[in-house]
Amino acid sequence: MPLPAVLIPAYRPDDRLSALVEALLPMGFQAVHIVDDGSGPECAAVFARCEALGARVHRHDTNRGKGRALKTGFAAMLDDGDAFLGVVTADADGQHTPSDIRKVAEALRDAPSALVLGVRTFAGNTPLKSRLGNGITKVLFALVNGKAVRDTQTGLRGIPARFCRELLDLAGERYEFEMNMLLEARPTGYSIVQVQIDTIYLDGNRSSHFDVLKDSFRIYRLLFTFLGSSLLATGVDYAVFALVSTFLPGVLAAAVVIARSCSSLVNFAVNRHLVFRQKGHPKDAIFRYYALVLVIMLAGYLSISAFQAFTPVGLYVSKLITDFALYFVSFTLQREFVYRRRTKEKNA
Repeated sequence: MPLPAVLIPAYRPDDRLSALVEALLPMGFQAVHIVDDGSGPECAAVFARCEALGARVHRHDTNRGKGRALKTGFAAMLDDGDAFLGVVTADADGQHTPSDIRKVAEALRDAPSALVLGVRTFAGNTPLKSRLGNGITKVLFALVNGKAVRDTQTGLRGIPARFCRELLDLAGERYEFEMNMLLEARPTGYSIVQVQIDTIYLDGNRSSHFDVLKDSFRIYRLLFTFLGSSLLATGVDYAVFALVSTFLPGVLAAAVVIARSCSSLVNFAVNRHLVFRQKGHPKDAIFRYYALVLVIMLAGYLSISAFQAFTPVGLYVSKLITDFALYFVSFTLQREFVYRRRTKEKNA
């Protein structure tokens, strides 16, 4: 059985790209595809060399970003129909060795329903910006996704054929597309397999076109949307709770119910449309969501009541402590129970 295809998005590559293609072609991959992302005439010879070796080159007239280049490659390979086994994406700058690309391809062949990541150790001479960037993103990703990934920035990935089709409609045209892919995998039923690869940085990683400030903002913007949704709902909940408690003093149950009802409407709308991007009819999700709301509401009421009965802590401080604890419980259950799409039957 052949190995899945290889897809290499390339922007202004040098001879390392043709050397990589030359090494990959005899290794049994289904095909090697390259997307020239508007590199210009000065790189024409490099791409011509790759085509002469046997790679298929797809071209953008202008630079459209790594995310769009990957989507162009996915669409081209999906046109191959049933012959398309999946794809291994690799960078064009020499950071991924042929042996590591093959290792990820073999892992995808063995687990055709998993997103396979070639992960680096970020030790030794790793540039500081790469080490810090991955460290921060890794913590945030684990928080919002529920699964730790050792290398969130890796471009060496094995992607199942069906996932490639779903990714064509995924948001992101530049580097944020790769983070969106990671965030999309688990909710749509694709497990994540991590394969350790060599950590290679050439010339201090100067060949990378990753803009630390601009592209990091694109990535973190999506992560903070997850957190911001719950913080917004918490603000609405606290404001309504204070208002009701002022006009109906001593009626704790009514304050909790009314506040949670208002904040839940805000939270459900934001999470469904902006955070989890759920499509289709919301019936199933809203049923699960409000089942969770009832559980959280009851837990909040019992917790605040316990604070009032057994501690000298004031009412508003009691609610603040309770909501802080329940925030993490609610977020985890929304991620795992309310908005998680059920695992699909996936074929290699």
